[in-house]
Amino acid sequence: MVRSSTKKIALLAILTAMCVALRIFKIIPVPNVQPVTDILMIVTLNIGFGFGFALALLTMVVSNIYLGFGIWTVSQVLAYGSCVLTVALLGKFTPLKKHFTLQLILAVFLGWEYGCFVDFGMSIFGGFNAFLAYWAGSLVFDTYHAVGNLVFYPILYKPLNIALDHYKRRLL
Repeated sequence: MVRSSTKKIALLAILTAMCVALRIFKIIPVPNVQPVTDILMIVTLNIGFGFGFALALLTMVVSNIYLGFGIWTVSQVLAYGSCVLTVALLGKFTPLKKHFTLQLILAVFLGWEYGCFVDFGMSIFGGFNAFLAYWAGSLVFDTYHAVGNLVFYPILYKPLNIALDHYKRRLL
């Protein structure tokens, strides 16, 4: 039992380090384009909501040590939490895990979902008009995020699934 917990913590640490590095050091110099959302989606589909949420939380907190903390950190954690919940629920109640095309569509949607939740969190005290202003101002960047997810998902899909399948086989 202790050994499996240690392996889970080690996997969480490795994935967190990978997500933080990919979030801080942009591979593509376009705002909001990074593979973190896709990694969270693949991890959540393979290991589950709890692990996916822990990875999202750690990624945002650790990366914001470098990028800067603020009220937006809470919005970012809740936004990624909602994305992980969306993936977990769709993975449980639909044939999402078996259909790559559905996963690709969801990855694109998550770019917009994440942005919408961050906008909502940032405008919580300003009311609906503040939300509309944040949403309108970020729609282009959320679209960059969605398109980035579309590009990165096919690249990450096979290697990350193979690695996580190997991890699950060794754990059981």
